[in-house]
Amino acid sequence: MPRRSRSIVFLAAALTSAISTFAADSEQTTVDVQRAQKAGEVLPQEQIIQRAKAQHPGNVTEIELDHERGRYVYEVDITDDAGTKTEMKFDAKTGELISKEVDHDDEEESAEEDN
Repeated sequence: MPRRSRSIVFLAAALTSAISTFAADSEQTTVDVQRAQKAGEVLPQEQIIQRAKAQHPGNVTEIELDHERGRYVYEVDITDDAGTKTEMKFDAKTGELISKEVDHDDEEESAEEDN
């Protein structure tokens, strides 16, 4: 096999591996979540919801578990009685608030706490 062809095949294999790793890192299946909870890698959703509501009372409209920058992160969306949507991110293992973003209708106000 010519050297150029081998380089192209190697590049294609490396790219495929990188894409697979990225996809696996960013999306968690239900089985992965259950395994992570049993292993103590993440807190139960109920605890995160309680923490979110303590920060911003309202109705939880969405909760997701993602894997970002080498750690699990819960993303919680809450809408209060006035219709204000707040998005919060929590470290899934410690429950620590990572960031909070408040959306007042079309005007977005961001109050980020990076840790």
